[in-house]
Amino acid sequence: MQLFFALSGFLITAGLLDSQHGRHYFRNFYAKRALRILPLYYSVLLVLLVAVPHFIGKVPYSLDHQAPLWLFIGNWTHSFPYGFTHFWSLAVEEQFYLVWPLLVWKLAAPRLLSACLWIAVGALLLRSVLAALGIDWWTIYSNTACRMDALALGGAAACLLRIPALKAAACKRQSQLLGAALLVFLAGIPLTHMYDNGRWTGETFGYSLLAVSSGAFVLWAAIADAGPSHRAARLLSWAPLRSVGRYSYAIYIFHNLLHWLVGVPWLSARFGNLPALPIVFLYALTVFAASYVAAVCSWHGLEKHFLKLKRFFEGR
Repeated sequence: MQLFFALSGFLITAGLLDSQHGRHYFRNFYAKRALRILPLYYSVLLVLLVAVPHFIGKVPYSLDHQAPLWLFIGNWTHSFPYGFTHFWSLAVEEQFYLVWPLLVWKLAAPRLLSACLWIAVGALLLRSVLAALGIDWWTIYSNTACRMDALALGGAAACLLRIPALKAAACKRQSQLLGAALLVFLAGIPLTHMYDNGRWTGETFGYSLLAVSSGAFVLWAAIADAGPSHRAARLLSWAPLRSVGRYSYAIYIFHNLLHWLVGVPWLSARFGNLPALPIVFLYALTVFAASYVAAVCSWHGLEKHFLKLKRFFEGR
């Protein structure tokens, strides 16, 4: 999740910095985010939580605690219908989208870089205080403020690439960046007991180590992707990876719903509560394949038609 948030922080901050002095800065950002996120998300909620129960009647999943889903606040209320828990991370993203453009609006890249670093430190301090107070691991895990270090360090990477001196230094040390990301990640394994978020070390500086390694990796990947001849750029341009990237949002939407609402009942009925490891592996591949197929259908049937409207909200 920290890698996902770091990547999101990088992409969102880069786009905001590039449109910082354009007309309709806020309108364009929020309109494009809404066109990307809301049509599929609300379509799924309408089908599963409104249409199916209305036409079929009793459904094999709970319809309680819907309001946090519709309002993107489930990561604060910690209440979800069965099978919808994974949308806590989308709630974090939406809350990030709500406030981040305000921060980026008036800050040049150097000042924003400094702000991002201080935000990352603040997230560590907040998690440490909450852990010392005995706050449960799930609250710390899903709280937006507690996840701001990864989002902010991704944003810091975007700022760094827009400061010529720092960009040149990073490009010269590209291989060291990847090595540093790997070293920080590996060092955190024994220090945090495999990043166990149920332990104090895991839920405090464990997240920070993952945020630092993720931010460094995203920065390395961005530099590598800028050089078409680089081996990493060729890997990142590999058609299967690009395909998964195109459909990744819908894969995220569908995978847990398929798992909990369809897969788990079938798996338990067929193989019991502890299926053999080969069965679990094949099951995981099957869920991914089904999610991918559903995502392709979603893209061509729904998403891309809304995304075409983005052209009305492009900056100059």
